Amino acid sequence: MPPKALVTGATGFIGSHLVETLAARNWEITCLVRPTSRIRFLKSFPVRFVESQPEELKSLEKAVRDQNYVFHLAGRIRSAKREVYERANHLLTRNLIQMCLSWNPKLQRFVFISSISAAGPSLPGRYMDENDPCAPTSEYGRSKLRGEGAVREAWPSLPATIIRPPNVYGPRQQETELLIKIISQRIVPLLKDRGEKTSLIYVKDLVDGIIQAALSPRTINQVYYLTDGKGYSWRKIILIMKKYVLGDSIFLPLPEETIYLSAWLTDVLKKAGIVKSYFGRRAWRAMTQTAWLFSSSKAEKHFGFQPKFSLEAGIKETVESYRNPIML
Repeated sequence: MPPKALVTGATGFIGSHLVETLAARNWEITCLVRPTSRIRFLKSFPVRFVESQPEELKSLEKAVRDQNYVFHLAGRIRSAKREVYERANHLLTRNLIQMCLSWNPKLQRFVFISSISAAGPSLPGRYMDENDPCAPTSEYGRSKLRGEGAVREAWPSLPATIIRPPNVYGPRQQETELLIKIISQRIVPLLKDRGEKTSLIYVKDLVDGIIQAALSPRTINQVYYLTDGKGYSWRKIILIMKKYVLGDSIFLPLPEETIYLSAWLTDVLKKAGIVKSYFGRRAWRAMTQTAWLFSSSKAEKHFGFQPKFSLEAGIKETVESYRNPIML
């Protein structure tokens, strides 16, 4: 019999890739979705849908029954009020765990996809690991850390694993798609080279790592960072993307000062209720002035995690996917 898995957040960027991979491996998949979720992409796979809101315990009970694995990716990432983050990132996690404990005591693994935002920025000059204390700097990060807390509280009774991905890129990721569109117009944001600022992972490597962690007996009640093992400057990332989008073509450089002005304008429009966007001066400062560097050596030692995609290979495949929509 194929393993049975519940995937929450299946309509999102990472979740959709996880469903695609599980389906290719012949898993039996249930997707927990909101009534308003767009599920057209998921309908191309043999999945079962259960509609629910975070507080609807009956539908959560229905979703978790008889599952071998629960992959919990659902959450709120974009700019929101504290109570919205709390409901989506903490309350849903707590309710889902309670339903697993009550209605699926033989669950083989609960995998919670958290975020590096729950840990907070890395210290200058070093890569952060799982032993370092958490110091989130955003309400999103604090709500994800509270979600982790709900998982940790259940560890004595629930075999669970927490994954903290860094910045993830690949097909169907909104920020990646936006940057490709901008560069396609021969406009290239040229950031100053401030050295290594961020860890990355290609979405296919992340999904493989999530599944590996779920299947490994050594990962029970553990936390892991999953990265491609390197640190990057944002300037390098953008120049590699420019290479695969434009080649050696002529382009218009977009200086940092103009980008900061657009971040300021976005904040003004958000405050006026005209736009909703994660981008703004806070996001800009977090990207350019703060280091988000993390080590995945623990995952390598515990379950043999080894990313297959270099940054160049991942960006090349991503760019090609937008030129060939069938790949999406």
